[in-house]
Amino acid sequence: MKVTFSLFIQTCINKLKSSGSFSTAHLYSYAVRSFSEFLNRDVIRFCDIKPEVLKLCEKHLIRTSHSFNTISTYMRMLRAIYNKAVMAGLAKFVFNLFHGVFTGVDRNHKKALDESKLREILTGKVSSPILKKVQLAAGVMYKLCGMPFVDLQHINLNSVVDGVLKYNRHKTGVSVNIPVNKDICKLITQLCVPNFDLSTESGYKHYQSSLRKFNAGLKRLAKTLGVSIHISSYTFRHSWATNALRHHVPVEVISSALGHADIRTTQIYLKGFDAREIGKANRKVCKCLNIK
Repeated sequence: MKVTFSLFIQTCINKLKSSGSFSTAHLYSYAVRSFSEFLNRDVIRFCDIKPEVLKLCEKHLIRTSHSFNTISTYMRMLRAIYNKAVMAGLAKFVFNLFHGVFTGVDRNHKKALDESKLREILTGKVSSPILKKVQLAAGVMYKLCGMPFVDLQHINLNSVVDGVLKYNRHKTGVSVNIPVNKDICKLITQLCVPNFDLSTESGYKHYQSSLRKFNAGLKRLAKTLGVSIHISSYTFRHSWATNALRHHVPVEVISSALGHADIRTTQIYLKGFDAREIGKANRKVCKCLNIK
């Protein structure tokens, strides 16, 4: 039987699942599904992966309201799979095959909230018990240096030793130590975030379901409080990092607090200051030399 791109992808996905890499398998599935929907057929051939077709797919994704960062993720996944096929001798090497489509990071896409909107989301009055729980979780994530939702499910008071919350990032394995007071400890005990075993496929699926519900809750919370901006679980991570920098916290400290393995990842988080911030900084620097 002739191996198609679709069949090869499924083989890659199965291998990832068997090794416990469910997140990457999840991304591969979404990428191939989006490309298959664009082609309007289930079977993708290796000959379908060519620059002009990829460019048309990119335009299709833009028309269907996909963000540039989502498009980049899909294209990078397709590129990774195609490169694996080349290494396996199933596809021919094509120079700059993905050169014409976006595979970078859209730094103009603001993920951080300014302090006034953030304060409204975290402290605004809501009557719904469900939204109160969502608000509580969001507040704890922000107060714990922008902790990701995936790590929030693994912490409890046993994680606190001598007033320091200690945990390892699920994504990077990097150790993070955050001093906490009694108020934060009290909030942690009030959390009811399920602890899923992410080393199993069923556990990962339940985690994804929990994350979707949390993000849906955040959307409802923002709408209820009249905050007309898209927010997700990662909003609080980006907001904490951005606000930390605005309050002159060194990038190295921010990187350590976020549990990043590479400071370049932190620098991506901190891109996107608006013109007012840049103008303010420029006036401050020029004022040192008394330049008008």
